Amino acid sequence: MAPSVGITDAAARQAAADLGWTPVQARAFLEKQVRGAGRVVSSDQLPAPYKGRRSKTGRFLLVDGVLLLPLAVDRRDASGFAATGCVVLDTYLRANGRGKRHIDPFALSGAELMGQVRLTEHAVERYQQRTGGRADPKAAEEQMRWVLGRDARAVRRRPRWTNSSNTADFFLIAGGNDGEEEFCLPISRQGGGAKPFEALTLLHRSMPLFGLSSAELARRVAFSKEVLAAFDRLYPGEGSTASRFTETIALHGRLEWHPPSGHARHHGARFYVVAGPVFIPVAWKKNSQVPLLALGVESTRVPLRRRLVAWLRQRFSLRVT
Repeated sequence: MAPSVGITDAAARQAAADLGWTPVQARAFLEKQVRGAGRVVSSDQLPAPYKGRRSKTGRFLLVDGVLLLPLAVDRRDASGFAATGCVVLDTYLRANGRGKRHIDPFALSGAELMGQVRLTEHAVERYQQRTGGRADPKAAEEQMRWVLGRDARAVRRRPRWTNSSNTADFFLIAGGNDGEEEFCLPISRQGGGAKPFEALTLLHRSMPLFGLSSAELARRVAFSKEVLAAFDRLYPGEGSTASRFTETIALHGRLEWHPPSGHARHHGARFYVVAGPVFIPVAWKKNSQVPLLALGVESTRVPLRRRLVAWLRQRFSLRVT
């Protein structure tokens, strides 16, 4: 019996791009394939060039020689699946006159290189999680393309700072605002008809920092006399201010990409250490043994005036129905 698999708009759009059809035509094609010879397999059962891909369930619908669909649990029917994307296999594309032309990724850079890369749903999710990307997946993908497109380049070996064991044909790396590399995308050459390459996931150089415990995080934060003075004004107490500052982080600290809700971003800050009654904007020195530099100390409590303004805006804003 054929598995129950619903076709999402994203899957139809990807199939349409690969096949050169409209999304309506692509959806009809996918639904026919699902009802036919499709079977659900795990990642390690995929054809050799496609092994290592990821999906929300770890499973794919494979139609041998034709396509594969990454599967998620169907929200409307927990016993069924939903196809969240589509990769039309090269063998099928070549047989139907849609084979990819050869493109050398090492001859491209920046936006031109990114234009040849399909971003998988998994890669976009990792961008959201690991870089504080926008919450909406479509907006996150656009943001990801813009950020990486500034200086993306292809390399044959993964950067030393990565710990991932992802298999890849090559790697796409890009830098941050300071020009030092901080993004790494393992890339497969099996990207489907519309894009010759596909990003399997996204790695970010800050990932180890976000995995630290509060106590370990406290040891990674450097501070100045000015920062300690600001902390003492907000959170006075007995004993050494430096010790109390470090202890507050060690007890309550967590690293965040964004300041607490209701607070503006701090100029020069890359991350924010949120620690109980205070939060600390920090700069990031990638190659330092103590990579986080405190730029100030602010209260996590939103001032009454700002809370009142936010409440009034919400209370009296016009609602269109």
